[in-house]
Amino acid sequence: MSSWLIVLDTCPSTNTWAVDHVAALAHGAVVWTTRQTAGRGRQGRSWLAPAGVLTASVVIDLPGEVNAGPMALAAGLAVIHACEDHLPYLGLGLKWPNDVVRGGHKLAGIFCERAGGLLPALVIGIGLNRDPQWTEPPPIPVASLADGGVPPDDIALLHGIRRYLLEAAGLVADGGFARLLPQIADRDALSGQVITVVDGERRVTGTAVGIAADGALLIETGNGRLAVSSGHVLARALGCQDGQAL
Repeated sequence: MSSWLIVLDTCPSTNTWAVDHVAALAHGAVVWTTRQTAGRGRQGRSWLAPAGVLTASVVIDLPGEVNAGPMALAAGLAVIHACEDHLPYLGLGLKWPNDVVRGGHKLAGIFCERAGGLLPALVIGIGLNRDPQWTEPPPIPVASLADGGVPPDDIALLHGIRRYLLEAAGLVADGGFARLLPQIADRDALSGQVITVVDGERRVTGTAVGIAADGALLIETGNGRLAVSSGHVLARALGCQDGQAL
């Protein structure tokens, strides 16, 4: 087994475990379990992980002055490249702020959090529907790698995700998130869609027109263009809602 890979038989949350042990984890360490029992997503949502969902957290050293917010999109690119190395015709896209989608359905969710203290560590949690075995229907439409052929095994996916994520983190640390914008624009599943972004009591409706250099979602409304930095997206054309993270 690789020195960068920490394998847990079971744990409540790989992100929680990584945050709790971050002082002992090197840049590029990956915490992986095949049985996550209490995963966490954005804004306090739960993270469902039945058998067949790859659940792992990657530790990245990212200087504190670097905006960590857009790293969910960078991690989404890493997931896309790692999957398409094995299944090249999946047609995967990014749904701002933290999902990978296929045909409008959620394939992967990403949850980033700073480890805290004086350490520059960012913990990036990934839940990827490799070949999920649902015991009951999921709460939102989902996709699976198995829909596009025989999925690669977990270790092969982890190797690829880690490699691409380290490359993306290096680009962001060196020159900022803007260096990834061309790739993100090519994969932007919301571009041209009429959407509503909900952030607490605030609701913004308009046409998604891209991602800004700071990772904000750009929306063209009747009153001009707005940059939205947080919230969840309702997009009827995508057939999905950024609700419970899977």
